[in-house]
Amino acid sequence: MASLDLGTNEVQTQIRKPLHQDLVGVSEAIQEVRDLIEQVAPSDLAVLITGETGTGKDLVARILHAKSLRRKEAFIKFHCPGQQETLIENELFGHEKGAFTGAFAASPGRLELAHKGTLFLDEFSEASLNVQGKLLLALDGEPIVRIGGVEPRPADVRVIAATNVPLDILVQQGRLHRDALFRLTEVVIHLSPLREHAEDIPVLSEHFNYNLCRQFGKSYEPLPSEAVEEMQVQEWPGNARELAARVKEYLITGSRAALTEPNGSARRGAQASVGGAAEPPLSGKQTAARNLTPLKEATRRAVEETERALIEKALRYTLWNRRKAAKLLDISYSSLLRRIEAYNIGKF
Repeated sequence: MASLDLGTNEVQTQIRKPLHQDLVGVSEAIQEVRDLIEQVAPSDLAVLITGETGTGKDLVARILHAKSLRRKEAFIKFHCPGQQETLIENELFGHEKGAFTGAFAASPGRLELAHKGTLFLDEFSEASLNVQGKLLLALDGEPIVRIGGVEPRPADVRVIAATNVPLDILVQQGRLHRDALFRLTEVVIHLSPLREHAEDIPVLSEHFNYNLCRQFGKSYEPLPSEAVEEMQVQEWPGNARELAARVKEYLITGSRAALTEPNGSARRGAQASVGGAAEPPLSGKQTAARNLTPLKEATRRAVEETERALIEKALRYTLWNRRKAAKLLDISYSSLLRRIEAYNIGKF
């Protein structure tokens, strides 16, 4: 695979961009996203950003705000997953003093804090349909009322939402309010997984390398070219986030395997801990024992690999008709959808 010329002015400019300032890449996929951002950012259109975990949805949301007419006002992010409905409602709408046990003082919600600015809803579909409905009323211009309060408060916000689950699956599973499908998708920006634009890996990895060297106070040196070539043929399930983590590990440990071995073998195989003394060599029995995988874990992995392979085969055979694939696999339709989501199976 041909390597990227890191000496060109365009690439050097991208490498030296501060983290979280702009999208980095030379591929057509990245350029299309950049062009769409430029077109959409100045408007107040609601934007839904889709893509796998680690593809940069948070970054795109921040760039949209930075290039918008609201850029001088607040950018407020709210991460929806893992919170109870009452907590999500409290975070979004705020509460008055005494509204519930422990409410010792009044507190504004994210909608108030984002007034005149941008509200970024990360994994919006994880909020309940009830909360989604209340939020949609606010986004349509209705004044908000804090929990335990009566005074209406303005909330003029530009909303950007993000999800790592395909929209059709969210609707089929009843996890997305029907009105939200139209209210939050005035514009959809899809971020492709890193494996689909591997030509960006050289410049993106050097971008992380350069900025992390500055953070660590290290002299910048390009990554080993042979390692970068190997990186371009890997799957990268964690996408750009995984790439950044592995570059950081390389800078800390100095191990080339941190870049080229995707399963953390660099950490397992290191002979010395960072800043510590080298471990004594292991005997043959000790090495074998360390490399053994517990039976339950090995069985679970084997089952998952088999299930994923069969599901992918069925989907290919039925041209991505999930109902036909479920019937072919002799499982329920909802069970198939859960597995597609769990195994992060996308269209081929």
